[in-house]
Amino acid sequence: MSIRSLGYLGIGTPDPDGWVAYANDVIGTMPAGPAGSPEERRLRLDEHPYRFSVEAAETGGVTHIGWEVGDRAGLERVAERLRANGVEVHDGSAEECADRLVDRLVWFSGPCSVRTELFTGRRLATTPFISPLGVRFVTEEQGMGHVVLKSPRAMEAVDFYRDVMGFRLSDVTHLSLGGTFYFMGCNPRHHSIAFVESRKREGTHHILCEVSDADEVGRAHDRARAHKVPLMATLGRHSNDGMFSFYMRSPAGFGIEVGAEGRRVDDETWVSRVYTADIWGHHAVADGDDGYAGTIGTQGATR
Repeated sequence: MSIRSLGYLGIGTPDPDGWVAYANDVIGTMPAGPAGSPEERRLRLDEHPYRFSVEAAETGGVTHIGWEVGDRAGLERVAERLRANGVEVHDGSAEECADRLVDRLVWFSGPCSVRTELFTGRRLATTPFISPLGVRFVTEEQGMGHVVLKSPRAMEAVDFYRDVMGFRLSDVTHLSLGGTFYFMGCNPRHHSIAFVESRKREGTHHILCEVSDADEVGRAHDRARAHKVPLMATLGRHSNDGMFSFYMRSPAGFGIEVGAEGRRVDDETWVSRVYTADIWGHHAVADGDDGYAGTIGTQGATR
């Protein structure tokens, strides 16, 4: 596989400053630059120059997705496969590459109407990552976490990511209250992207920020309560990827999952399964458009 990991996400929100404050004060991200600079709205989780880029938008959601590719040859292979499947692929300009801090970039309009970028040669930050809250995030070869998108045409997105982008289908979860989720991976992280069938519209379901251990999840839960951030699902453990986590609503409306202890996948031995519930917890706190993964707190899996 040429695509290695989820590299960065663009976050659109009607209140960029509010989203940045929430990310720094509750999640534990680090601004890429000082207050008042353009880099203040670029947020770090690790040694990368940024993982989130926050921008003004009328509605909240992911505006672009950046996938890291191992090298230029790998990027060209993926681009050619896209073109062979009728996808219009654009070369990133010198200005776009400089903005993303990468050596090479191509982009296209991906599933759920999200601009999808493939890049290689990212420049790492020249200063160490220090979370203002002391949080350690799980990234490295697994990338920055995962993103879940909702669409009335979820299976088309699944087929595209599997057959054209080269992702594996890790698992499927059917929930009576939350619809069907399709989890897709490109590295040892169980899934870097997932799609949920939505009867209403396309949009962002949630983003995962994985932290180093269960205590960090608990501290984030306490910070969410202290800052009066609405919870969307209680603490719980997922049956498919084993993640111990909770969900809260970001200022842009979509969810943020903070979790730890996610399962790692070995493609040589992994068997895709179908699940119907979580191991425990993740009970819905507030109703979303399409429910939330794990709103039923009982075990269930079809092998």
